[in-house]
Amino acid sequence: MAAVVAGRRRPEAKHYILLALAATLAAAAVVTVVFVVLSPARVVFTVTRAESHPSGDGGLLLNLTIAAANPSRRAAVRYQSMFVDVSNNTGPTWTNWVRASVAATMPLLQPTRNVTEINATVVLVGGPWAAGFTGKKTSHGFGVMVTTMARFRVGASLTRLYAIKLSCGPVDFFAKHSGTANCTAA
Repeated sequence: MAAVVAGRRRPEAKHYILLALAATLAAAAVVTVVFVVLSPARVVFTVTRAESHPSGDGGLLLNLTIAAANPSRRAAVRYQSMFVDVSNNTGPTWTNWVRASVAATMPLLQPTRNVTEINATVVLVGGPWAAGFTGKKTSHGFGVMVTTMARFRVGASLTRLYAIKLSCGPVDFFAKHSGTANCTAA
């Protein structure tokens, strides 16, 4: 029987156990809500334009536009860095590749429910190397690798840094009309 002190019963061990279980359940609920709220948005990348143009020095410019669609209503995206690599299909995949210059200034903030276009250019100097890389402009199956580091912003909170790596292709820089391609996780 519980001891009575000044008209009140002293808590027993079962009360402490129930209190500890309730506190654990409340803490688990708070952690779950925080993880759900701060989960990253699903960002979809697509190559929407791929073209080639001669450069002024006898070389070749491979221009492409990557559209990053953020359909989320709650999470904005902050791209810390972004790299775009182009690989040809004249050898094993990703053996012969060139890094593109990304025109966007980093960090780049993408608002919610937004499509942001990012332009990139590969500069190939003239000569046999450029002709070999492009298959003398007959290659129609280039691969594009997009690597970015991003944080997601929900309200005033930032998530951890996520590494996003995508493979896009086949991309055709030499088609009569601008080439497009979908991107998938690499």
